[in-house]
Amino acid sequence: MKAIKSFIKIPLYGLLILTSVLSLGIPFWWSYPLELLSHFRVYYLLLSGGLAIAFFLAHLHQQRVRLALLISLALVVFNGTWIIPWYLPHPQPAAGDLVRVLAFNINVANDQWDAIATAVRSVNPDIAVLMETSPEATAELSQRLGNVLPSVYRTSGGGLTILSRFNLISPESKQLNGGTILSTSLQINQKVVKVVAAHPIVPVKPNLFHRRNTLLAEITTDLQQQSQKSLIFLGDLNLTPWSPYYNRFVRRTKLHNTRLGFGIEPSWIEAATHVRYPRWVTALVKLSIDHIFVSSDIQVVSCTTSKAANSDHRMLWSDLTL
Repeated sequence: MKAIKSFIKIPLYGLLILTSVLSLGIPFWWSYPLELLSHFRVYYLLLSGGLAIAFFLAHLHQQRVRLALLISLALVVFNGTWIIPWYLPHPQPAAGDLVRVLAFNINVANDQWDAIATAVRSVNPDIAVLMETSPEATAELSQRLGNVLPSVYRTSGGGLTILSRFNLISPESKQLNGGTILSTSLQINQKVVKVVAAHPIVPVKPNLFHRRNTLLAEITTDLQQQSQKSLIFLGDLNLTPWSPYYNRFVRRTKLHNTRLGFGIEPSWIEAATHVRYPRWVTALVKLSIDHIFVSSDIQVVSCTTSKAANSDHRMLWSDLTL
């Protein structure tokens, strides 16, 4: 019996050590591939909670695991401090013009134009930014959505398309060292709003990791130099709120993530016909990598996601007041 108990405790202690390293090391992991581990903060919270339960049960059976129990509880609290704020209300006044903004990575392999257009219509956005759009996708979708989102612009590179109910003022593609960003102004009633969109590359290799971080740094500089007070920045950033690069971006730009107060709302990954991940991966891996940010003068009324149109990403949209 003693041997069996030791056999069970050894993997539990191993998991405790691993969870401790993963949980505490995230803020310091700026290099590849360690930074990729930062995106699973929610899973570290769940793992530390499971360990706390396991050690508590062992403690009830007279096992000497008090220190391990205390450590696992401390990890629950530590990881929880990163997660809980996303669910706490952020009360903001709702007076002003209501605008709905949509961010949706349709996936470059997805050609179900009718389904995509129907999904966008179901949200009824005033501004929609679509990512991974080919020239064909932009043409097909603008044809189907032209009566509700008549103003359309696609970047010369980067696969970014904006469709808007409002007129686009001086839309442009900005080619930076790390990639392309979309930049335009909108006249929304009596207010001019700057909209910037980006889709940094997936950081699955060291050189791509460097390109993503380069573009994030360039976007940060670009946003800091914006002369217009009202700003909306959105896109698939291939970055979760747990990454040190995300925290640096928010700290320097002082932008507000519209998810705050409405939950983590994972946006990737979803099962789709063109997705080759095993079913268990699409069922278990849920990451918040699509984002909508706003400047301090714009208030957030709501933020939500929805699976749609055979994409591996969920649609993300927010109601804003200007």
